Amino acid sequence: MTPRVSLILLAGVAAVVGLGFLIGRPAPPPAPPSSAPSADDLSQAEAQAREAFARAPNDGPAALRLARILRLRGNYPEAQLALGQAGRLGVPENDGRKEAVLLLTTGDWPPQVEGMFQRVVRDNPTDAEVLLAVGKAYATKGRTVEAEKVLSQLVALDPNRLEWRYARGEARMKAGDYEAAIQDLRPVVQAEPANYSARLFLANSLLGDAQMAEAETHLIVCRDVHPAAADPLIGLGKCAIEKNDLDKAENLLQRASQLEPFSVFALQELASLALLRQRTADAIAVLDRIVTLDPDNRTAHFQLAQSLLAVGRRDDSRKHELRYQELDRREEERLLIRRGGMR
Repeated sequence: MTPRVSLILLAGVAAVVGLGFLIGRPAPPPAPPSSAPSADDLSQAEAQAREAFARAPNDGPAALRLARILRLRGNYPEAQLALGQAGRLGVPENDGRKEAVLLLTTGDWPPQVEGMFQRVVRDNPTDAEVLLAVGKAYATKGRTVEAEKVLSQLVALDPNRLEWRYARGEARMKAGDYEAAIQDLRPVVQAEPANYSARLFLANSLLGDAQMAEAETHLIVCRDVHPAAADPLIGLGKCAIEKNDLDKAENLLQRASQLEPFSVFALQELASLALLRQRTADAIAVLDRIVTLDPDNRTAHFQLAQSLLAVGRRDDSRKHELRYQELDRREEERLLIRRGGMR
């Protein structure tokens, strides 16, 4: 199979299973790192790329350059069309595959294209743009193990790049590797004290690592910066529980739940607090809300099964116990498959 024919097929597969969702999707590009081209530079580059392709409409590399600039500008539908033209006209296969993957990472990519992701990472092991995009795409899907692996490959290129440490720190925090997340996020906060997300992620990692005093300091800053945000209040509620100030904890968690009524995290902490205070009926009411909002919440099903059993509702308890066991088995299978895929 020639590179040109292969790329045409690649573009077709991407359009069918991965890129169709881009059409009509009003999604601006994420805020670029400091080293990215400015908006003015990209605007000028787009004008030049359009002019070059208009002069040479049969030039595949010119179409590919236009696709890249359009992607960087957040014009994903036109970028998809330009990439398809590049595939039909012919460009180096690796270049086309790389651009297809970079475009896929901007949206809700389907599992069928993961092999393309892995291939492009293997073929471009020192390409920072590829590693950052793929790592973030994995993280967005909750694939924290894969995200951490790719982002560690990125950080190894330059451990002093704070935006890369931030991305890996977020992935590590979500994976529950709190000690490693702290190592990434603490220098980011030290260098960028106004970085709210980095400070909040650092605080959550410190909570996970049981460093409550330092976590509380950062959470207070986050609360003062964004008083209408629920996350700092949830974290401060955890700190209050650790200090056995349960009234304060309940007040903080109730405020968080009022700010974000559909926050499963706030409700989960409220349920745990109710159980700690032996208010089983209150806990059951909150846990019922959680499993309604998040039917796959293993912790809530487990706690609900235990709470219902405590008040004599054996049949209802058994239903949630079976659901918990099903979810637990599914999670074990998922982890086994994932470990196999990462070898």
